[in-house]
Amino acid sequence: LIATPMSPALSFTSFLVSRLVVLTFEVIALVVFGVLVFHVPLRGSIASLMFIAVFGALSFSGLGLLVGTRAKTVEAVSGLANAIMLPMWVLSGTFFSASHFPDVMQPFVRALPLTAVNDALRANMLQGASLVSVMPQLGVIAFWIVLCYAVAMQLFRWKSRTKRWKLTATAKAGSRQAGGR
Repeated sequence: LIATPMSPALSFTSFLVSRLVVLTFEVIALVVFGVLVFHVPLRGSIASLMFIAVFGALSFSGLGLLVGTRAKTVEAVSGLANAIMLPMWVLSGTFFSASHFPDVMQPFVRALPLTAVNDALRANMLQGASLVSVMPQLGVIAFWIVLCYAVAMQLFRWKSRTKRWKLTATAKAGSRQAGGR
C-alpha cells in the first residue's frame, strides 16, 4: 500500500467497492442456486435482500479492518479472524438456531453482527419482511459498522510515503558515497 500513488482513503474505498461488486455476484449466485436447487422461497424484495447483504458486508469489512490493525503478520490476522468468526458462526444461528442458547446468553448472541445479518436475511427471504420491519437488526449492523471503522481508523497508521522516500533517498546517497551504485 505504501507504493500506491492513491491516498489512503481512496485506496480503502477502492478495495471496499471492489469487494462489494464481487459480493453482489456472489449473493445473486447463491440465491439463484438456493431457489432453483433447494426451492428456498424468495418472498421479500430483491433490493432489500441486496441492501441487507451489502450492509452486512460493510460490518464484516470493518471487523476485518479492525483485526488487520492489530496483527503484524498474515498468520496473526488469520488466527485473530478465526478467533472472532468461529464463535460468531456457532452462536449466531448460522448452523442451528441461536434461540437454543441459555437466556443469560441471548443479549450477547443478539448483539453479534452475524446474528443480525442472519435474522434480517431470513426475515426478508422467508417471510417477505421489508427493511422497516428488520430495522432492529439493521441497527445492530449499523452499530458494528460505526464501532469497527471508528476504532480501526484510530488504530490504523499509514507509513508516511515521504518519510520512506527520504529514507530510501538517504540510503542510496550513503551507498553511493561508500562506493556503491
